[in-house]
Amino acid sequence: MTTITLSWGDRPIALETVDGRTFLRIGAALRVDVTDASLDQLDRLADVATDLAEMQRDRYRAADVADQVAAEDGVKFVGAPFQRKPVAA
Repeated sequence: MTTITLSWGDRPIALETVDGRTFLRIGAALRVDVTDASLDQLDRLADVATDLAEMQRDRYRAADVADQVAAEDGVKFVGAPFQRKPVAA
């Protein structure tokens, strides 16, 4: 089995139909043919998307708590300093 990692951020997610086939389009680089997917598989996909959204909400809540604690302590920025590395010309 080959694993493909794709980061799409806030790029569009949509259904599209081409020549009678239905695809789940994720960003510009990924198109998944779902024409023959069973209802069980599509329900599972919806469940996984719901789980993923809840995980992201938990991450946001945790970050908010850290920001609130930092603000109470008078800290304006929480994070690791970032230093740019030289680039080859």
